[in-house]
Amino acid sequence: MITKAQLSEVDAFWNTEACGTHFVTEATSEGDFFEQFREHRYRTEWHIPLLVPFAGAKGKDVLEIGTGNGADGAMFALNGANYTGVDLTDAALEATRRHFAVLGLSGKFQHENAQELSFPNESFDWVYSHGVLHHTPDTQKAIDEVWRVLRPKGSAIIMLYHRHSFNYFVRIMFYMRLRVLLKILFRFGKWKHDRRNANSDQIVGLRGNEDREVWEIHYRNFLRDGWSYLKAENFVHHCTDGPECPVAFAFGKSEARQLFARFRDVSFRVTHFPLRRYSRYVPFAVEKLLARTMGWYLFVFATK
Repeated sequence: MITKAQLSEVDAFWNTEACGTHFVTEATSEGDFFEQFREHRYRTEWHIPLLVPFAGAKGKDVLEIGTGNGADGAMFALNGANYTGVDLTDAALEATRRHFAVLGLSGKFQHENAQELSFPNESFDWVYSHGVLHHTPDTQKAIDEVWRVLRPKGSAIIMLYHRHSFNYFVRIMFYMRLRVLLKILFRFGKWKHDRRNANSDQIVGLRGNEDREVWEIHYRNFLRDGWSYLKAENFVHHCTDGPECPVAFAFGKSEARQLFARFRDVSFRVTHFPLRRYSRYVPFAVEKLLARTMGWYLFVFATK
């Protein structure tokens, strides 16, 4: 899948802050911030330490595409990997450098475009990417780069957004689209006036979909793009990580299999249905069961 969005738009949105920063609202020090960040990440995304074989990384040359705040990179390094982290944004690279420094870890950090990596062929034993490659305009090109830089028999562990999920069909395509439609209709007759006064170039960098300002930005996007904004293939981009996010594809298993057609031993795991984020009374067994069947994350495990 290819979108008209440019990498500069992707960079501009994700460079407002390293991914996940908004989950930690108060910290007494930099070390405290990263400790809170790791605690939150592995509590709400408990699937990561279960599915990612950090303990087997000793001596492996590991490439992570999209570093965020460096939590997963730190896990690889703590387990003895020769870690290289790349990202399109300076914000993520700087956060990851600081995270490694706080923990006394070593690694390499480079500014890279996932669609055109600068590394020679067959440079890494493992390539890992969690929630990143669906945000690049040409995901197939990025997956082809993963294949190129892997050594023979090397492993790829890639998480992509899952189309056949509760989040896609119920939350995004029904609830969120309906709410945006109601916002649009509520302003009926005022669209021309609102369009003249809208500042469509300013990036707020709002992450997630819980802030009230989300709906104002969706409305602003509608004023810019018209009714085509509500088409499924357009709307999904703006409903995963914030309404200003320019690219966010979601894939079914058949589409993912096509992306990884050059690989062998391709397998999948569906996960992430974070009910306990909203209610601590939900049994973990219930969340785990729903995550396996209707989860928002599609993990792809493949061998070159």
